[in-house]
This record gives sequence, C-alpha cells and structure tokens, in this order.
Amino acid sequence: MMLLGACSGYGNSGAPVSRLQLTAAADAVFVGERAQLTPIFDGGAGSIDGIGAVRSGISVDTPILSRTTIFTLRVRDGYGEVQARTTVRANYRDRIRALAAAPVGQTSHVAVALPGGRAIVMGGNTTATSHVPDSTLTQIFDAATEHFTPGPDLPFSAEAPRTTATALTGGGFVLVGAGTNAGVGALGSVITARFDPSAATFTRVGDAVTAGIPLRTVSSLSDGGALLTGGLTANVDRFDAASGQWRAAGPIQQIRALHTTTLLRDGRVLIAGGVGCCSLTDPSRVSELNTAEIYDPASDAFTPTGSMGAARAEHAAALLPDGRVLIAGGNTQDDEATSPPLGTEIFDPASGRFTSAGDLQAPRDSHAAVTLTDGRVLVIGGRVPAEISGKQGVGISSTEIFDPATGMWAPGPTLDAAFYGATITMLSNGKVLVFGGQDVDGFPQSATALFE
Repeated sequence: MMLLGACSGYGNSGAPVSRLQLTAAADAVFVGERAQLTPIFDGGAGSIDGIGAVRSGISVDTPILSRTTIFTLRVRDGYGEVQARTTVRANYRDRIRALAAAPVGQTSHVAVALPGGRAIVMGGNTTATSHVPDSTLTQIFDAATEHFTPGPDLPFSAEAPRTTATALTGGGFVLVGAGTNAGVGALGSVITARFDPSAATFTRVGDAVTAGIPLRTVSSLSDGGALLTGGLTANVDRFDAASGQWRAAGPIQQIRALHTTTLLRDGRVLIAGGVGCCSLTDPSRVSELNTAEIYDPASDAFTPTGSMGAARAEHAAALLPDGRVLIAGGNTQDDEATSPPLGTEIFDPASGRFTSAGDLQAPRDSHAAVTLTDGRVLVIGGRVPAEISGKQGVGISSTEIFDPATGMWAPGPTLDAAFYGATITMLSNGKVLVFGGQDVDGFPQSATALFE
C-alpha cells in the first residue's frame, strides 16, 4: 500500500522527527480517478508535491491520476527537511464505455486534446450542415461532465484530410489547411490558425510557405513548433511558435503522402511509409512505400534510415516508453501482395532498423495507435481495407493492445458502434476519447465513447 523513505532531520525542538509517514487509502485506483493520502508527521510545516500544504492526520485528495504516480511528503523546519513517499498505481479497466451522444454528429473532422481532460472536435461534415463537406463548427468535450458543449467557430472551414492539427507547447495547437468552402484563395494557400486554450479563441497566423498541396501531415517539434511534410511534394514547411510564422525546411528525401510522423525522444522526427509518386510505366499511379527517413531540426535536414519490412500507407505509429516506435496496420496495392499487411514493426532509433513485432488479428487502415499511460499501445478504429470488405467505409469494432514489456499482442475491448472516420484522442486524464465518424452511407455520427 505504501512506500516510505526519509532523509534525516529534526523537529522544532531540535530532536529527531519521530513520526513521518505518508499512506494511501488504496495502493491502486483506475485511470482518471483520485486517490486519498494521509500524512503523519511531528511539528514543522508539511506539504505534498503536487497537492500543497497539508496537516498531520488530515486526509487529502490527489489530483486526477492519469498514470502511476509517486507522491512525496516534505516536512520543513529550521533544521532541514524530512521526506516520506508513497506510490499509487493508476490502472486501466481495459473497457470501452459508451457515453451520451454529442449534440452534433461530425465526420471528416479534426480532434485535438486540450488541458484539463478536455478535447475539441472541429469542422468536417456535420448533422447541422449535412449538405456541405466542411464547416466552422466546433464542440468541446469535458472529461469532468463527460459531455460536449459548443466551442468557438473556426476562422475557416475544416475538412480532414485537407485539414490537420498538432499540439504546441502550453496546451494550444496549430490548425493547418482549410476545407473545400473556406473562401477565395483558401485552396491556393495553406492557411493556418493557432488556438489559445485559456481564452478558447483562434487566431490566424501566417500561411505555410508551400501552397496548394493537399494530404500533408503536420507534427509537433520539441521546440514548441511544428513540421509540415508530404502531400506528394518534396517541399517542407516549419512553424516557429515564437514568431507564429512558417519558413521553408528540408527538402524531404522521398516524396510521399499518407505517411506517419513520430517525434522521437531526442527531438528528431521519424517519417515512415505512405504513398509515393510515380510508376515509370504509369505516371498517374502512386504506390505504397516501405522507406523511412529522419528529420533533424538542428540541421533542418532529412536523412534516409532503415526500411520497413512491408510497404504501407494510412498506417499508425506510436512512440513506446523506451523511445522506440511501433508501426501497425495500413494498406498496400502492391501487385505482389495478396492482402494488407498484418505484420507490425518496431523502429529502433539507436540502430536505425525496423524489426518484426508480431501480427495484428485483423487488417485495418486509417486507424489510431495510442500509447497508454502504462506503456501499452491501443490500436483502435479505422476501417476494413476495401480489398477485404469489397466496399469503402466499413468501420472496425475490434481493438488490439500491444504490451512492449512482453512483446505480445492481445485482443482489446469491442468498440460498439464502430464508425469509419471516428477520431481517437488521448486525454490528459489518461482516457481515450472516441468520437463521431460516418456510417456506411457516409452520414455523420454523434456516437461518443471512452476507453478507460
């Protein structure tokens, strides 16, 4: 239940502190819950890191726990400090819980996590604007109430995959690209906006340097900026958070789209797979790629790295706790491939190589791979590849969980109902929000659920 540790110290009388302990009412809670701690100490003033001042013998609640957390009790006086510690585990139930439907259904929308367990879902085709593919509508999900409320209007309409977003430091994000009906000139330039979570407002920032290229991917950088790659162009744009402006970077080594980008622990970015252009025998045809490269923000340069074992696009990538990257799913139209890739792979930045990580139970593309706070990876959402289902837009109800400690895959809970195009968002409380998407007829949905 508790883990104690102390350094030597003395109370106000100069005598050694005789009582010092920090206990938890339970040694484990579920992700998204609070724990109760009781400090016991002699004299002096006590405080618990992350909680604040406490009194001996008076229980206090912790903040909401998203992960296993060590709490430290500190008792200070004129002679020094003594400490006691306790660890509270935060475990997943490994279940998907359906919530009340959102007021408005959305598909082809964009979702980003916000501070405080919230998330914002933006644009797309909605039940309020059923005849247009894009909108300026937003809704904000609050984990405390588990409901959506209306959010601020976007400064331009959004429509995934034309529009994408990535988190910036400070809890905000940058929204990149516009929808079909965003206004005159919008499709000729990649317009961008920055969201301030404290004020809940969008502010237009400078357009990207490279104009008129769809299907681009934006990713966070460790300096608080962002990187915009792909879209079947070698041009790369980099956003500077301090100036709010874009500049040219790169170029990328392999022209690609529908690839993954993963921010590595050392600040570099792994770019893997996607589709490339073009075949010598058929210049209009694109093909899936197994190549990968790394962007170094210090040099602004891309360098090739090891290739994946399978060519894939519309796959998913997740950073593992040890700094490696898991690649899963996707599709391929390789003439020699009989089916989409089931095999998963792990990229090791130390060696620059991909190695096998076992097989998925079912093929999927356009899905998410989310690193949970306990280090496991949840593969969820997406669609059955058309070459398997025989039609577009069939959602996948099954989920799978990869445990890097064992290197094994296991079935996860069933997502019901499962809609293609649902957004998957890791909330700051450790739970995963599943929202929206479309049915097989393309109609936007308002279904909402939490993996917890």
